[in-house]
Amino acid sequence: MGIRWRVLIVEDDQALALGLIINLEAEGYEVFHAVSAEKGITLLEDMSFDLVVLDLMLPGMDGIEALRNIRENDPRLPVLILTAKSNASDKVEGLRAGADDYLTKPFHLEEFLLRIRRMLDRYEWYKSGDIQRIGRVTLDFNTLEITREDGGISRITPHEANLIQYLTTHQDRIVTRAELLKNVWGLDPDIETRTVDTFISRIRRYIEEDPSKPRHIISIRGKGYRFVS
Repeated sequence: MGIRWRVLIVEDDQALALGLIINLEAEGYEVFHAVSAEKGITLLEDMSFDLVVLDLMLPGMDGIEALRNIRENDPRLPVLILTAKSNASDKVEGLRAGADDYLTKPFHLEEFLLRIRRMLDRYEWYKSGDIQRIGRVTLDFNTLEITREDGGISRITPHEANLIQYLTTHQDRIVTRAELLKNVWGLDPDIETRTVDTFISRIRRYIEEDPSKPRHIISIRGKGYRFVS
């Protein structure tokens, strides 16, 4: 594996947690376990981690509250949420709170390991300190900050950074909402949700000189969006 990534699992189901720990360690990860959100937050305060696996249904502080706490202290730390709820709105709530990805229980171990690997690859890209210029703003993927020409600074979430990266990577072509739901959020492209439009509106406020008249993220009626540099 090269780098020995350190993973924190916050899960009150001891049997599930043990299975994840055994398989992650077999893949070369260094793994720590907390049975509650409170204990997980304490570990995060005392140690540095590369990724958190967070169950949403926890005793005491729930996963959403814990996730918001994590994001207040580290906007870049990859967080994979685990949920027993299959309702799309619950997944979207977790993603809006700052999760990078989610899995619905029960899940296949192979998919779990692949998602962990993908998230860490993306995290390594963040840490590379890549800087991108869009119009009159500069986006620093290391700090997840957008700096305007007037010196104003806005902090974005990892999901907002992922969305910007996807749009800029596929610039000058139409990107559909279904494509964004699948490739940025990992959601079923057929679900009914305003998630994409909500995030696009937020990003426009960051990068467009006049969000009501966007020059970089163009809406294509009935199809999706096109990014123009």
